[in-house]
This record gives sequence, C-alpha cells and structure tokens, in this order.
Amino acid sequence: MWKQIKKYITIGLVIAGLYYILGHHFIYYDGSISVLPKQKLTLNYTFYSMNNRRPENILKVDVLRWDGIGDIMVQKGMITQERMQKLEEKAEMDSNN
Repeated sequence: MWKQIKKYITIGLVIAGLYYILGHHFIYYDGSISVLPKQKLTLNYTFYSMNNRRPENILKVDVLRWDGIGDIMVQKGMITQERMQKLEEKAEMDSNN
C-alpha cells in the first residue's frame, strides 16, 4: 500500500514539475536566471539566453516581448525603460506589417 502511495506522489511531483516548466520562460543573463511566466503552456522559448544578443533582436521575438522580457532587460541594466518602450513599439509595428 505505502509503495503505491509513494508511486502516485512521485508521478504527481513529476507532472507538477513539467507543468511549471511549460508555464515559464527561464531567462539566462550574465550568470543569473530569471523566471518569466508564459501566457500559455508551450515549450517555445522555455530556455533563453540573453548573453551576446542585442536588445533589438531579443524584442523581435513576439512571444518573449508579449510575456514581458523587456522588464527583465531593464532590471538587469541592459537598457533603460524609455529605450525598452521605443524598441517594443518598433518591434510591434514591424510584426504587424
């Protein structure tokens, strides 16, 4: 009986872990990891490194921009709030065309 309960608990923990991974972006930058919630469960851009990438190119990725990666870029000191807003507006206009 106890063996069966441990099995169900293990399966439950694995499912919860997978659900957490599917629901978040793990953003790596300069030796640290930031966690960013996703709008929907997917494996797209689950693990993303901002090292050696220009802010303009990062914000061109619609999914990351919509989920708020610009705020992480501001927190990490990559760009200012004003520049982030300008780049987001430009990227949004480019994606609509």
